[in-house]
Amino acid sequence: MTSYDFSKVLTTGANGMIGSYVDFGMRTDSATLDILDAEGTMRLVEEYRPSAVIHLAGATDMERCEREPVYAYELNVRGTYNVARAARAVDAVFVYASTSRVFKGDKKAAYTEEDTPDPVGRYAETKYFGELVTASIAPKYIIARTVWVFGGGPERDNKFYGNVLRQLDKPEIVALNDVRGSPTYGKDYVQAIKKLLMEGEYGIFHIANEGIATRFDTASAIATQLKSDAKVRAVDRSFFPFGATLPTNESIVSKRVTLRPWREALAEYITDEWEPYLRSATITS
Repeated sequence: MTSYDFSKVLTTGANGMIGSYVDFGMRTDSATLDILDAEGTMRLVEEYRPSAVIHLAGATDMERCEREPVYAYELNVRGTYNVARAARAVDAVFVYASTSRVFKGDKKAAYTEEDTPDPVGRYAETKYFGELVTASIAPKYIIARTVWVFGGGPERDNKFYGNVLRQLDKPEIVALNDVRGSPTYGKDYVQAIKKLLMEGEYGIFHIANEGIATRFDTASAIATQLKSDAKVRAVDRSFFPFGATLPTNESIVSKRVTLRPWREALAEYITDEWEPYLRSATITS
């Protein structure tokens, strides 16, 4: 493995769950970089001249993407085009954060890099179009698919894992048991991207912690680790009124990238980033 100057890496969407683990280079967010402003994006990238651009910014609220398809297209396709074009102008590696939702979600086994995308829904479609833009615009690119990301701690984790952690004092927590995925620690995802950059690897990669789980599995693991009295109840998809199509299988696996088991990663996340907060909340309540 060769050395790499990460001070010359530019990241978009650096204030998000995954971006919170990017502690190097130029970190931008929507306040400092409007990815829909093509000229402004080009100007900033040409001034900084990064060796790589990690593109984390985009529309991630799946239900909003279904309600507002133009919003999804603008951020996930046009925004990606603007950033990829700017990266190409300075000969930078372009890293595009994508998702396992580019697949239909009806396969029995975990999806590999060799499987053919078949997106369902506006969010999935626009993320896949972003992949196509990446491959057509950037000569040197990494498409880094992931899924079921946890991270960011109490400040940024407002999705499933954070919601479970905030409900541990309730009598009951409900969680889906008929959808499978690959829980992934945002910190491990960033480390995997760093490794790919250091090794000069390009192409499509699936980046997820080892193992397949349901939401019920992960909620149960959280409750067990923190010795919560809350009962974790398994439910199926009919229990929730989802505004977006929900596949039965979102899990991914890779022959090219290996990460530690999800249970180990989740346990570390809880210990390092949530236990101090939960102790403080208990003391002040």
